[in-house]
Amino acid sequence: MSNPFKPGMPANNSFLPEDYIRAKAESRANVITLALFAVVLAAVMGAFVVTKQTVEQVAKRKTFVNQQFEEAGRKIEQLKALETAQAQMMEKAEITAALVEKVPRWAVMAELTFRMPADMRLDLLHVKSTRPKVEVPAPTATPKPPAVKSIAGKVATTIRGDAPKEPERPKPQVPRFTYALTLEGTAVRNQDIADYLASLKSSPVLERVEMSFIREAKESDRELRKFQITAAVRSDLDTAALSASLQALVASRQRRTAEETSAPGKPTASVSEKEMNR
Repeated sequence: MSNPFKPGMPANNSFLPEDYIRAKAESRANVITLALFAVVLAAVMGAFVVTKQTVEQVAKRKTFVNQQFEEAGRKIEQLKALETAQAQMMEKAEITAALVEKVPRWAVMAELTFRMPADMRLDLLHVKSTRPKVEVPAPTATPKPPAVKSIAGKVATTIRGDAPKEPERPKPQVPRFTYALTLEGTAVRNQDIADYLASLKSSPVLERVEMSFIREAKESDRELRKFQITAAVRSDLDTAALSASLQALVASRQRRTAEETSAPGKPTASVSEKEMNR
């Protein structure tokens, strides 16, 4: 390879020997080459340092992101545990609320007695609670993996080494109850029974109020009317409507009692009428 710094032709007007000029040109070429090598080496070292710092920063960032992911994973697990606990508490609360009667017995009795005419009595009140049947899906068992038999006919191993999982237990269903009423009583007039039936149909507590029968009966040589009424207690009770109904019934009963006590010259009820009112 020829020296690029070597002069093509020696100068005729130079008094220096050719060896000296050649050596000087080679030394100058070596210096320039070393300088370029130093520049390239410095650039490589700088690139290495910058790359190393970038890699370290990326590693630190990765570690920080992994820590954030782990912390977020722990928070998600805690949130799932809280949601599971909340779901279990809600199921228990629903079961407990279902066991408590939505319509108090005193409210039903108040509606039945306050709407009853004065010349009427109740002989029987039967309350029957029924729990509707809810179809519960049968637990599905995980199918067992097929087994591999040896030549001797014994079961060697299963294709998959996993043990068969137990079937999931069905979740407890919230119990639902429906309440049916059967009323049997005695009245003097059929009109009182009809008025009582119409009043019960307007009650916010009852629904499907129907008359089963009206029969003639005698007590102490008096002709009376035996009746039976069936009804169902509402499951979607409006407490505001119940409160307004009870207040109106109490006010009506107090007003009627005040009119009866303040009316002058009213005949005294007979013994049989007192027994009927009782």
